[in-house]
Amino acid sequence: MPAACDPFAEPRIKDLKEELRQTGYRLVIAIRPDKPPTPKGEYPARDLYIINADGTGLKQLTNTPDKEERTPRVSPDGKYFTYNYGDFLVDVKTLETRTANGGYVWTPDSKQTVSCEKRGLVYTDMQTGKAGPPVKVTRRVDILDLSADGKWFIFELRDYLGQKYTIDIMPAGGGDIRKLPNHPVKTGECHPAFSPDGKWMCWNASDSLAIRKFDASLPDATDGKIVTLPREKLGPDPCGRWSHCGRYIAFVRLPHTGRKVDFPICIVRVADGETITLSPPGWVGHHWDYDWLPPAEQRTTEPAQ
Repeated sequence: MPAACDPFAEPRIKDLKEELRQTGYRLVIAIRPDKPPTPKGEYPARDLYIINADGTGLKQLTNTPDKEERTPRVSPDGKYFTYNYGDFLVDVKTLETRTANGGYVWTPDSKQTVSCEKRGLVYTDMQTGKAGPPVKVTRRVDILDLSADGKWFIFELRDYLGQKYTIDIMPAGGGDIRKLPNHPVKTGECHPAFSPDGKWMCWNASDSLAIRKFDASLPDATDGKIVTLPREKLGPDPCGRWSHCGRYIAFVRLPHTGRKVDFPICIVRVADGETITLSPPGWVGHHWDYDWLPPAEQRTTEPAQ
Protein backbone atom coordinates (compact mmCIF):
# COMPACT_ATOMS: atom_id res chain seq x y z
CA MET A 1 0.00 0.00 0.00
CA PRO A 2 1.39 3.47 -0.86
CA ALA A 3 2.81 5.70 1.85
CA ALA A 4 0.37 8.25 3.20
CA CYS A 5 0.08 11.33 1.02
CA ASP A 6 -0.36 14.87 2.27
CA PRO A 7 -1.74 16.90 -0.62
CA PHE A 8 -1.45 20.10 1.39
CA ALA A 9 2.19 19.74 2.46
CA GLU A 10 4.27 22.89 2.00
CA PRO A 11 5.71 23.14 -1.55
CA ARG A 12 9.41 22.31 -1.72
CA ILE A 13 10.11 24.81 -4.50
CA LYS A 14 8.11 27.92 -5.34
CA ASP A 15 8.50 27.41 -9.10
CA LEU A 16 6.07 24.59 -9.90
CA LYS A 17 7.65 23.78 -13.26
CA GLU A 18 11.06 23.34 -11.62
CA GLU A 19 9.58 21.27 -8.81
CA LEU A 20 7.93 18.96 -11.36
CA ARG A 21 11.18 18.70 -13.32
CA GLN A 22 12.98 17.53 -10.20
CA THR A 23 10.36 14.89 -9.41
CA GLY A 24 11.01 13.16 -12.75
CA TYR A 25 7.30 12.54 -13.23
CA ARG A 26 5.94 11.92 -16.71
CA LEU A 27 2.45 11.60 -18.14
CA VAL A 28 1.02 9.39 -20.83
CA ILE A 29 -1.53 11.37 -22.84
CA ALA A 30 -3.70 10.96 -25.88
CA ILE A 31 -3.43 13.89 -28.31
CA ARG A 32 -5.61 14.76 -31.24
CA PRO A 33 -3.61 16.38 -34.06
CA ASP A 34 -4.11 20.12 -34.23
CA LYS A 35 -6.00 19.97 -37.51
CA PRO A 36 -9.47 21.18 -38.50
CA PRO A 37 -12.34 18.71 -38.89
CA THR A 38 -13.27 17.28 -42.25
CA PRO A 39 -16.23 18.74 -44.18
CA LYS A 40 -18.32 16.01 -42.50
CA GLY A 41 -17.31 17.32 -39.07
CA GLU A 42 -14.99 14.39 -38.28
CA TYR A 43 -11.90 15.11 -36.19
CA PRO A 44 -8.58 13.26 -36.64
CA ALA A 45 -7.91 10.29 -34.36
CA ARG A 46 -5.83 10.62 -31.18
CA ASP A 47 -2.41 9.02 -30.71
CA LEU A 48 -0.55 8.26 -27.48
CA TYR A 49 2.42 10.32 -26.28
CA ILE A 50 4.66 10.52 -23.22
CA ILE A 51 5.63 13.94 -21.87
CA ASN A 52 7.62 15.07 -18.84
CA ALA A 53 5.49 16.72 -16.17
CA ASP A 54 7.34 20.01 -16.69
CA GLY A 55 6.18 20.05 -20.32
CA THR A 56 9.44 18.92 -21.96
CA GLY A 57 10.47 15.77 -23.81
CA LEU A 58 7.30 15.03 -25.77
CA LYS A 59 7.60 11.58 -27.38
CA GLN A 60 5.04 10.01 -29.70
CA LEU A 61 4.25 6.36 -28.97
CA THR A 62 1.67 5.48 -31.62
CA ASN A 63 0.95 6.70 -35.12
CA THR A 64 -2.35 5.32 -36.35
CA PRO A 65 -4.26 8.04 -38.26
CA ASP A 66 -7.21 5.75 -38.87
CA LYS A 67 -7.52 4.36 -35.33
CA GLU A 68 -8.37 6.16 -32.11
CA GLU A 69 -6.03 5.48 -29.19
CA ARG A 70 -6.98 7.05 -25.88
CA THR A 71 -7.91 6.60 -22.19
CA PRO A 72 -4.50 5.52 -20.83
CA ARG A 73 -4.64 4.18 -17.27
CA VAL A 74 -1.39 3.42 -15.40
CA SER A 75 -1.08 0.50 -12.97
CA PRO A 76 -0.42 1.45 -9.32
CA ASP A 77 3.14 0.06 -9.48
CA GLY A 78 3.87 2.12 -12.61
CA LYS A 79 5.03 -0.86 -14.67
CA TYR A 80 2.14 -1.00 -17.14
CA PHE A 81 -0.62 1.09 -18.60
CA THR A 82 -3.73 0.19 -20.50
CA TYR A 83 -5.54 2.18 -23.14
CA ASN A 84 -8.86 2.10 -24.98
CA TYR A 85 -10.59 1.18 -21.71
CA GLY A 86 -8.34 -1.80 -21.02
CA ASP A 87 -8.28 -3.26 -24.53
CA PHE A 88 -4.47 -2.97 -24.75
CA LEU A 89 -1.63 -3.39 -22.25
CA VAL A 90 1.72 -1.55 -22.55
CA ASP A 91 4.95 -2.33 -20.68
CA VAL A 92 6.20 1.08 -19.53
CA LYS A 93 9.89 0.11 -19.69
CA THR A 94 9.93 -1.56 -23.12
CA LEU A 95 6.75 0.00 -24.58
CA GLU A 96 5.82 -3.48 -25.82
CA THR A 97 2.06 -3.56 -26.47
CA ARG A 98 -0.36 -6.46 -26.60
CA THR A 99 -4.09 -7.08 -26.60
CA ALA A 100 -5.47 -7.36 -23.09
CA ASN A 101 -9.31 -7.20 -23.15
CA GLY A 102 -9.30 -5.97 -19.58
CA GLY A 103 -11.06 -3.14 -17.77
CA TYR A 104 -10.47 0.54 -17.10
CA VAL A 105 -9.78 0.33 -13.34
CA TRP A 106 -6.66 -1.35 -11.88
CA THR A 107 -6.61 -3.31 -8.63
CA PRO A 108 -4.04 -2.10 -6.03
CA ASP A 109 -1.72 -5.07 -6.63
CA SER A 110 -1.41 -4.15 -10.35
CA LYS A 111 -2.36 -7.70 -11.34
CA GLN A 112 -5.96 -7.23 -12.42
CA THR A 113 -8.28 -4.70 -13.99
CA VAL A 114 -11.99 -4.40 -13.36
CA SER A 115 -15.02 -3.44 -15.39
CA CYS A 116 -18.65 -3.21 -14.33
CA GLU A 117 -20.94 -4.92 -16.82
CA LYS A 118 -24.58 -5.98 -16.87
CA ARG A 119 -23.62 -9.33 -15.35
CA GLY A 120 -21.61 -7.64 -12.56
CA LEU A 121 -18.03 -6.72 -11.67
CA VAL A 122 -15.55 -8.57 -13.88
CA TYR A 123 -11.97 -8.94 -12.66
CA THR A 124 -9.44 -9.79 -15.40
CA ASP A 125 -5.90 -11.10 -14.84
CA MET A 126 -3.77 -8.84 -17.04
CA GLN A 127 -1.01 -11.39 -17.62
CA THR A 128 -3.21 -14.32 -18.61
CA GLY A 129 -6.21 -12.41 -19.94
CA LYS A 130 -8.54 -14.66 -17.96
CA ALA A 131 -11.61 -13.15 -16.33
CA GLY A 132 -13.00 -14.45 -13.07
CA PRO A 133 -16.67 -15.10 -12.36
CA PRO A 134 -18.71 -11.87 -12.24
CA VAL A 135 -19.47 -10.34 -8.87
CA LYS A 136 -23.15 -9.42 -8.63
CA VAL A 137 -24.01 -5.75 -8.10
CA THR A 138 -27.27 -3.97 -7.35
CA ARG A 139 -26.98 -1.98 -10.59
CA ARG A 140 -24.47 -1.45 -13.36
CA VAL A 141 -22.33 1.68 -12.91
CA ASP A 142 -19.33 3.17 -14.68
CA ILE A 143 -16.63 2.58 -12.06
CA LEU A 144 -13.82 5.13 -12.25
CA ASP A 145 -11.37 4.24 -9.48
CA LEU A 146 -10.65 1.74 -6.70
CA SER A 147 -9.38 2.67 -3.23
CA ALA A 148 -5.82 1.70 -2.26
CA ASP A 149 -7.08 -0.98 0.13
CA GLY A 150 -9.06 -2.55 -2.72
CA LYS A 151 -12.37 -2.23 -0.87
CA TRP A 152 -14.28 0.61 -2.56
CA PHE A 153 -15.11 1.64 -6.10
CA ILE A 154 -15.95 5.28 -6.73
CA PHE A 155 -18.07 6.65 -9.58
CA GLU A 156 -20.82 9.11 -10.43
CA LEU A 157 -24.55 8.64 -10.90
CA ARG A 158 -27.16 10.86 -12.47
CA ASP A 159 -30.67 11.33 -11.04
CA TYR A 160 -29.98 9.22 -7.95
CA LEU A 161 -31.67 9.58 -4.54
CA GLY A 162 -33.34 12.80 -5.59
CA GLN A 163 -30.14 14.45 -6.80
CA LYS A 164 -29.27 15.33 -10.38
CA TYR A 165 -25.60 14.43 -9.81
CA THR A 166 -24.01 12.32 -7.08
CA ILE A 167 -20.58 10.92 -6.27
CA ASP A 168 -21.00 7.39 -4.93
CA ILE A 169 -19.07 4.38 -3.65
CA MET A 170 -19.73 0.64 -3.78
CA PRO A 171 -17.99 -2.31 -2.07
CA ALA A 172 -15.50 -4.10 -4.32
CA GLY A 173 -17.21 -7.37 -3.45
CA GLY A 174 -20.62 -6.08 -4.43
CA GLY A 175 -23.21 -4.56 -2.14
CA ASP A 176 -25.23 -1.43 -1.59
CA ILE A 177 -24.26 1.88 -3.17
CA ARG A 178 -23.45 4.71 -0.75
CA LYS A 179 -23.91 8.34 -1.72
CA LEU A 180 -21.33 10.93 -0.66
CA PRO A 181 -22.46 14.46 0.29
CA ASN A 182 -22.97 16.85 -2.58
CA HIS A 183 -20.72 19.86 -3.10
CA PRO A 184 -22.47 22.98 -1.73
CA VAL A 185 -22.57 24.59 -5.19
CA LYS A 186 -24.68 21.69 -6.56
CA THR A 187 -24.31 22.59 -10.23
CA GLY A 188 -22.96 19.23 -11.35
CA GLU A 189 -20.48 16.66 -10.05
CA CYS A 190 -18.54 13.94 -11.87
CA HIS A 191 -15.28 12.06 -12.47
CA PRO A 192 -14.05 11.32 -8.93
CA ALA A 193 -10.59 9.85 -8.30
CA PHE A 194 -8.85 8.53 -5.17
CA SER A 195 -5.43 9.75 -4.06
CA PRO A 196 -2.79 6.98 -4.24
CA ASP A 197 -3.13 6.17 -0.53
CA GLY A 198 -6.95 6.23 -0.74
CA LYS A 199 -7.27 8.82 2.03
CA TRP A 200 -8.35 11.67 -0.23
CA MET A 201 -10.51 12.10 -3.28
CA CYS A 202 -10.86 14.78 -5.91
CA TRP A 203 -13.80 15.32 -8.22
CA ASN A 204 -15.19 17.72 -10.76
CA ALA A 205 -17.50 19.90 -8.71
CA SER A 206 -18.45 21.80 -11.89
CA ASP A 207 -17.42 25.17 -10.50
CA SER A 208 -13.85 23.84 -10.06
CA LEU A 209 -11.89 20.83 -8.80
CA ALA A 210 -12.80 19.86 -5.23
CA ILE A 211 -10.87 17.76 -2.69
CA ARG A 212 -11.95 16.09 0.56
CA LYS A 213 -10.88 13.24 2.82
CA PHE A 214 -12.22 9.74 2.27
CA ASP A 215 -12.98 7.44 5.19
CA ALA A 216 -15.52 4.67 4.56
CA SER A 217 -15.93 4.10 8.32
CA LEU A 218 -17.69 7.48 8.67
CA PRO A 219 -21.45 7.71 8.02
CA ASP A 220 -20.92 9.95 4.98
CA ALA A 221 -17.52 8.39 4.09
CA THR A 222 -15.93 11.81 4.65
CA ASP A 223 -15.58 14.39 7.41
CA GLY A 224 -17.52 17.02 5.48
CA LYS A 225 -14.64 19.43 4.93
CA ILE A 226 -14.16 20.42 1.27
CA VAL A 227 -11.36 22.38 -0.39
CA THR A 228 -12.33 23.85 -3.76
CA LEU A 229 -9.33 24.91 -5.85
CA PRO A 230 -9.36 28.35 -7.52
CA ARG A 231 -11.79 28.43 -10.43
CA GLU A 232 -9.92 31.29 -12.08
CA LYS A 233 -6.83 29.07 -12.37
CA LEU A 234 -8.42 25.72 -13.18
CA GLY A 235 -11.43 26.67 -15.24
CA PRO A 236 -15.10 25.85 -14.64
CA ASP A 237 -15.23 22.09 -15.29
CA PRO A 238 -11.94 20.27 -14.50
CA CYS A 239 -11.55 16.50 -13.94
CA GLY A 240 -8.38 15.26 -12.29
CA ARG A 241 -5.87 12.43 -11.92
CA TRP A 242 -3.51 12.33 -8.90
CA SER A 243 0.26 12.00 -9.11
CA HIS A 244 1.81 9.05 -7.24
CA CYS A 245 2.95 11.25 -4.32
CA GLY A 246 -0.46 12.91 -4.03
CA ARG A 247 0.90 16.45 -4.30
CA TYR A 248 -0.23 17.22 -7.86
CA ILE A 249 -3.32 16.67 -9.99
CA ALA A 250 -3.38 16.65 -13.79
CA PHE A 251 -6.50 18.07 -15.41
CA VAL A 252 -7.78 19.64 -18.61
CA ARG A 253 -8.73 23.31 -18.67
CA LEU A 254 -11.98 24.32 -20.28
CA PRO A 255 -12.59 27.89 -21.37
CA HIS A 256 -14.83 30.00 -19.15
CA THR A 257 -16.89 30.92 -22.21
CA GLY A 258 -17.62 28.87 -25.30
CA ARG A 259 -16.91 25.19 -25.92
CA LYS A 260 -14.33 23.24 -27.88
CA VAL A 261 -13.89 19.58 -28.72
CA ASP A 262 -10.54 19.27 -26.94
CA PHE A 263 -8.58 21.15 -24.32
CA PRO A 264 -5.05 21.82 -23.03
CA ILE A 265 -3.63 19.60 -20.28
CA CYS A 266 -2.53 21.27 -17.05
CA ILE A 267 -1.14 20.37 -13.61
CA VAL A 268 -2.15 21.92 -10.30
CA ARG A 269 -0.17 21.77 -7.07
CA VAL A 270 -2.79 21.05 -4.44
CA ALA A 271 -1.09 22.89 -1.57
CA ASP A 272 -1.26 26.36 -3.12
CA GLY A 273 -3.34 26.03 -6.30
CA GLU A 274 -0.44 26.94 -8.58
CA THR A 275 -0.84 25.56 -12.11
CA ILE A 276 1.15 25.07 -15.30
CA THR A 277 -0.08 24.30 -18.81
CA LEU A 278 1.90 21.66 -20.70
CA SER A 279 0.62 22.80 -24.11
CA PRO A 280 1.64 19.83 -26.30
CA PRO A 281 1.06 20.17 -30.04
CA GLY A 282 -2.54 19.13 -30.57
CA TRP A 283 -5.20 18.75 -27.90
CA VAL A 284 -6.01 16.37 -25.08
CA GLY A 285 -9.53 15.07 -24.54
CA HIS A 286 -11.83 16.41 -21.86
CA HIS A 287 -12.00 13.73 -19.16
CA TRP A 288 -10.12 10.55 -19.90
CA ASP A 289 -7.00 11.02 -21.96
CA TYR A 290 -4.12 11.34 -19.49
CA ASP A 291 -2.48 9.65 -16.52
CA TRP A 292 0.75 9.89 -14.51
CA LEU A 293 3.85 7.76 -15.01
CA PRO A 294 6.34 7.58 -12.13
CA PRO A 295 9.95 8.62 -12.78
CA ALA A 296 11.68 6.38 -15.33
CA GLU A 297 14.46 5.38 -12.93
CA GLN A 298 12.27 5.03 -9.84
CA ARG A 299 8.83 3.61 -10.62
CA THR A 300 7.44 2.53 -7.30
CA THR A 301 8.67 5.12 -4.79
CA GLU A 302 7.79 8.71 -4.08
CA PRO A 303 10.20 11.32 -5.49
CA ALA A 304 12.77 12.64 -3.01
CA GLN A 305 11.52 15.47 -0.82
